[in-house]
Amino acid sequence: MLLRSTPSHRSARVSVTVGGVVLLLPALLLGLLWGVQRGEALPNTVVAGIDASGMTDAEIVAALAAEVEARETDPVTFRFEGEDHVLVPREVGYRVDAQATAEAALARGRQGLPGDIVTRVTALRRSEEIALVERGAEEGVATWVQELADRLDRPEIRGGVTIDPQGPEVVVTASQGEVVVDRTSTTQLATAAIPNPGPDSFDLPAQTTVQPIADEVLEATADQAERALAEPLVLRSDDASLELAPTDLAALLTIDELGRPGAIELELVVPAERVEEQLAEVGAERFDVAPTSASYSASRVPPRTFDAQADATFRPVPANVEVVAGRDGRAFDPELAATQLTELLRAGNREAELRLAEVEADFPTSRAEELQPTHAIGTFTTYYRAGQVRNQNIQLLADVIDGARVLPGEQFSINEISGERSCEKGYQPAGTIVRGELVDTCGGGTSQFGTTTMNAAFFAGVQLDQWRAHSWYISRYPIGREATLSYPVLDVKFTNNTDGAIVVKTAHTSSSVTVTLYGVPRAEAVTARHGSRTQPRSFSTEDRTTSELFEDQERVLQSGSDGFTIQVRRIVDLVTGGTEERTITTTYVPQTRIVERGTRPRPSANDGGDDEDGDDEASEDA
Repeated sequence: MLLRSTPSHRSARVSVTVGGVVLLLPALLLGLLWGVQRGEALPNTVVAGIDASGMTDAEIVAALAAEVEARETDPVTFRFEGEDHVLVPREVGYRVDAQATAEAALARGRQGLPGDIVTRVTALRRSEEIALVERGAEEGVATWVQELADRLDRPEIRGGVTIDPQGPEVVVTASQGEVVVDRTSTTQLATAAIPNPGPDSFDLPAQTTVQPIADEVLEATADQAERALAEPLVLRSDDASLELAPTDLAALLTIDELGRPGAIELELVVPAERVEEQLAEVGAERFDVAPTSASYSASRVPPRTFDAQADATFRPVPANVEVVAGRDGRAFDPELAATQLTELLRAGNREAELRLAEVEADFPTSRAEELQPTHAIGTFTTYYRAGQVRNQNIQLLADVIDGARVLPGEQFSINEISGERSCEKGYQPAGTIVRGELVDTCGGGTSQFGTTTMNAAFFAGVQLDQWRAHSWYISRYPIGREATLSYPVLDVKFTNNTDGAIVVKTAHTSSSVTVTLYGVPRAEAVTARHGSRTQPRSFSTEDRTTSELFEDQERVLQSGSDGFTIQVRRIVDLVTGGTEERTITTTYVPQTRIVERGTRPRPSANDGGDDEDGDDEASEDA
């Protein structure tokens, strides 16, 4: 039986054939492309910006040579304080492997099927950047940064100018600010910059402080200090002078700082403390001149004698009291000298008139004129028998007190002026009341001067502060108006409550002593009024024995006197009008009569012997 092909069968055979051709054609084309591109980079292959399409590995290496050189040598620069610190990548171990990079470029599309087919097809229309194969330099960069930081790191040094007095020598210590390089930030910047094409430049990351003192300030101050110490410096005042050698000046001079770090100024200074320490003693010795207080010149003999024992009135008497001008002094003053020396040494001057402090007198002439006495406001005279030892003590004390000045508000005190009236000062032993009996002590008899002074103050109308009458009444003194002395307890004091100065003048003769107060009157008149004696008390007698007298002899050591009380009224008629009154009550105790009776047997008529009379001289008070 004959079989016949149908159209459907024929069509199937044709399709098979055509399909095989279709599959075979791409394969043939790819094979052809593989063959053509053997050993060459695929199209659109870019390495470091270079089109490496169709290049062999050698050609790629050659094409990369300039780029590799640039990448390995392009510097990374860190700027700091006007200097550049350059890191060269190659020197810290950075490398670009051109051969490995070329091999990476050739490996494109040659990694295996089926991916290579896609890569080779897409390479015909799309480029691909092949990364450079690099060898990093992290360790080398870290080492370079560490070494750089070690060189640049530094502590802050304040610096300054000092003076060594031994030289003398000016010593300059340089000033610098602190620097601490930020190692981490610097390493990061360098590491990131190395792979990038082209040079890179950065400010070095570092923590810094400003230089405390500028170099020009140090230099200028050192020059000024050297000039200051170059030669001696002479200070003068009138006919006195003091030369300070460079070593002396160096011991005085300091360098002080002003301002804040970065704007500090230095200045030469001579502190007052150093002047006090180094020059105070010699400065005072060379330049000090003591001031002289003004004083008053008045007659020791008053214009009127006044010696009333009973009721009496005294009126001020005009008197000529002259002012003796005083003079201000001068003194070496460390503060003034320090300021002047500072000025001189800064300016480089070598000689000057020394500035001295003026020392005003305690009692300047202007004050003396303001308070000048115009009258004898009070005076009094008491008397003694010439030739007595006690008179020497009275006269010596009078000379010590003579000229005493009592300003308004001040208090006059005999004891304060005279001090202890001792034999070492020239006072002689004389009668003094001790426990109700007269005995000889140094300065005995000076109570008469106390009485005289008390009466002068009484009739001057001034404020009476302290006095005490004798224990018993002594007839040579005004009754109820008298005073005794004994250092340091018993004293005569008064306060000057007038408007002027009081000058105490004293005078003495062989038989009298006078105290006069010159001043500005506060009273037109001062009157003393005495009352009658009251409360009488009889004295007693004390008998004693002595072998110094014969049995029928006696000697009166103390005559004895009765005690009593009396009042004295002081009436002050003030120049401003009105009166002041004060009543003084004095109580005298009886003076014991003391009699010594002899116990020595009288010899026979043939033996002869002395006949001593009693001595009543011991009854006199100091």
